[in-house]
Amino acid sequence: MTSVGHHYILVGIETDPTRYHGENANRPALLDRVAAEQILAHIATDLTRMFPAIRHCGLSMAGALFDQTQVLRPQLPLFSALKTLQQSVNPGDDFQPRLLSVGANEGRMPLQELQPLEQIPLGLLQILPLLMSGPTEQVDELATDMEHRFLEQGQLSAHSAKALESHFQISINHARFMTITDLNAMLRLQLERYGFLPLWELLDAAMTPSDGMLEVTTPGGLIFKWQQGVVHSFFESFDWWASYGCGADMPASDQQLQSSYADWTREYRQYLTMLTAHGVTVSQHLPGMVDAELKDTFFLEESTIKPAAFAAPVTEHSANDLGTVAVTVVNGNRQINFYPLQANGLIDLHQFIHQQGYSGGIAYPGRICYDESTRQLTAEPLQA
Repeated sequence: MTSVGHHYILVGIETDPTRYHGENANRPALLDRVAAEQILAHIATDLTRMFPAIRHCGLSMAGALFDQTQVLRPQLPLFSALKTLQQSVNPGDDFQPRLLSVGANEGRMPLQELQPLEQIPLGLLQILPLLMSGPTEQVDELATDMEHRFLEQGQLSAHSAKALESHFQISINHARFMTITDLNAMLRLQLERYGFLPLWELLDAAMTPSDGMLEVTTPGGLIFKWQQGVVHSFFESFDWWASYGCGADMPASDQQLQSSYADWTREYRQYLTMLTAHGVTVSQHLPGMVDAELKDTFFLEESTIKPAAFAAPVTEHSANDLGTVAVTVVNGNRQINFYPLQANGLIDLHQFIHQQGYSGGIAYPGRICYDESTRQLTAEPLQA
């Protein structure tokens, strides 16, 4: 009985990302069965020229390009789907090396895991995943060889690059073979360059799960914990942040807390956005309450501050590029602060405010309004 092993290969394609955005955006095409067969034939020829022994192995490919955020995900679902398809054509113990290409039908791939995610903003690098399957010993030897040779000799042939351009309807600046290790290392360099190394550490832990626990602290003082397949984040409202959290030691005068809390919120949102884009499960909590998950799309906080007599009924606290950071509602002597926790949280909290019957004028001060003495959010004062 032959033991069948698998190895993951990538074709990394540097494209012109400007064509994916704007008024005339055009994403890479999905290939039908015939086009996918042609592309795989080109790629197999390039690989065989580099590694003659690969003819004893099978290659599986989906006729689609993917952003790296869809490739580098927990359990690598793209390759799991390719493995499922490969095993379906090689049932039992009688492995036969063959080229398996999977095309789209009416714009849809046969497995949901192989469908490019349209909600992901595409970047410079697009990925064509390949699964190499064959006798385990043969696959292991080839995998080791690829780790060493792709870096120096991994460029695709001109014929293959031209075929990729034509079929996927993209422009190509550069195309080369890569390994998962190469792509992960590139992601680390990218994130480290912009000060997000702790984010890469969380992503790397999610892609190579273990029974351990990883805790990271960001440059802005945020703490994230990865454990048992979940990243735990800790949301701090302005009132908590300014008195007990990362902003507790900062001066409150001259709106200094506003800019600092905006920086904290920006970093928090960036981490959540990137983790979610990579398919990592994120569980939000309040500080010190890891056992209590914030499951709603927004957080409601009962303020201890007494509203001013002429406070605006609703105040939208905002900060430059972040948009709305919090919404304060005044109802008599009661003040409630709302914070969006997810992308649709602002819509949901506005709907909740309306359903609760909180009404009146809405103030848009264009800043985060707070009281310097109490270090708490306040409603925008109106003229008496």
